[in-house]
Amino acid sequence: MSIELLLERDMRSYIFKADPAKPDSFENNWFNNSIDKLHILEQTHYYKQRIATFRCQSVHNYCFGDCATADYLKWGDTIAPGDFFVKCFVPPRNFHGEIHGIINCTDLDGQFIDCHSMQKTANGFQNGRFLIHDRYSEKLGKDTNFAWSAGCFILSSKDLQTFNTVLRAYKVAAGDVIKGKIVEV
Repeated sequence: MSIELLLERDMRSYIFKADPAKPDSFENNWFNNSIDKLHILEQTHYYKQRIATFRCQSVHNYCFGDCATADYLKWGDTIAPGDFFVKCFVPPRNFHGEIHGIINCTDLDGQFIDCHSMQKTANGFQNGRFLIHDRYSEKLGKDTNFAWSAGCFILSSKDLQTFNTVLRAYKVAAGDVIKGKIVEV
């Protein structure tokens, strides 16, 4: 039996400014946070069974400061609806916990995210990594109150641990690739 991912993006996720008249910032871009659902599905002989569901932030709401890299839309580094793939248990570098790379898909600006979870913007800037990770802050020593996405899928620390436990139960190892799909609801 194999597993795959389904991300249900709530259309309200695109309305992330608490006050639409104010500029993008940590103080303003927290509205409708983490209302998307990331499901792990098991393909049985006859249908797909939902194994686990996690709340996540999938819309690029960290579109200011150093993370303002989108070319056409402020939230343009959001992974576009349709198929995507996840390379499992990639090196965390500076991220907390065990993370995963989002690969072989495009963002809303139409830019391709390659097999290394990276992309190049229209002006040649290499932008990445596009990941599934948690919202843990080393500075705070705990999860932040809100998830800040620069194109990644952000889970709580507890949910990322559970996500990884499910993957391991299905014998998913580092470097394995899982198919996913994003639908907007």
